[in-house]
Amino acid sequence: MGLGHVMRCLSIADAFKRMNEICMFITADDGLCDTIVSRGHQSHVLGSLYNQMEEESDGLTDVICRYDVAAIFVDSYYVTERYLKNLKEVCSRNSIVLVYIDDVLAFPYPCDILLNYNIYANKEAYKDLYADEDLPGLLIKTSYMPVRAEFQNLKDRFVRSKAEDILISTGGADAECISVQIIRTIVGHSEWNHYRFHFIIGMMNENKDSIIGLANGDDRIILYEQVNNMSELMQRCDVAISAAGSTLYELCATQTPSITYILEDNQAPGAQGFEDEGVLKCAGDLRESGVDILVDKMLSEAINLADSYEERLSIAAKMKKVIDGKGAERIAQEIIRICVKLDVLNDTIE
Repeated sequence: MGLGHVMRCLSIADAFKRMNEICMFITADDGLCDTIVSRGHQSHVLGSLYNQMEEESDGLTDVICRYDVAAIFVDSYYVTERYLKNLKEVCSRNSIVLVYIDDVLAFPYPCDILLNYNIYANKEAYKDLYADEDLPGLLIKTSYMPVRAEFQNLKDRFVRSKAEDILISTGGADAECISVQIIRTIVGHSEWNHYRFHFIIGMMNENKDSIIGLANGDDRIILYEQVNNMSELMQRCDVAISAAGSTLYELCATQTPSITYILEDNQAPGAQGFEDEGVLKCAGDLRESGVDILVDKMLSEAINLADSYEERLSIAAKMKKVIDGKGAERIAQEIIRICVKLDVLNDTIE
């Protein structure tokens, strides 16, 4: 249902692969199958509707029973309690560990392990959610953030006294056309001629032609597609603007001071959590302010941050404490440990 969901699952799958385990992605459609396969993982398409998950249950059960599955991860905002309950029964009959990736605490999820790597994850909140249910095992907080391999073992950022480069990322699809409005605003501000704006066009952005047309002739705007070295690009930039999704954790890993904004309800706790920790600033919620006002505010705040060396220095130091780049390995190691303990997987790691 979203590029961010697939990317975080790919990070976890990559960690399993490094431990000599095989991963298969079971998806509703084939939109990202090439990406999955290119990373060395198997892919199975159900041909179902991503937002009507109960209708895929029979097909999913058939796939699970066809293979020697040790654990299954579920990652979707469209799961229902009935869906997970039925899946949990299948997993229990076949000695499979069921993991659910959560960040909204919608209901007591029937599963064996709950993963919530977000900065706002709270054990007490899950205890309240499961007041009348058995609490599953919890893998929570940013130590379990599954950043990609390129965001691991990075050198500390050298914070330049004079900021010149601003990174802008509006996600994989940008259905709200924020990218177009940002380009228009930048083009209209000739006084920002001492900055370079590095703009990432998401692979599902349908406004690509408009973005290229608007940016044409403005040497300050540098466009990128299908970036293969995102960590390097982030480290090259002094400040970033990003929607409040998983990219924020990658920005923390690269210690890139950033301005964020909210598009959906599920993004609000993360944006608030980062702001409470003094790590990132939130420019607001698109649904409340509208595109024009939000874009003006976040560009203005990004420029102010770029002009404040001391603030960027302080924020970079705080970011270093949030992400250490080892979350995916911790998840894989913990799931393998549980599977070995339950005797559903051979001990393949030391």
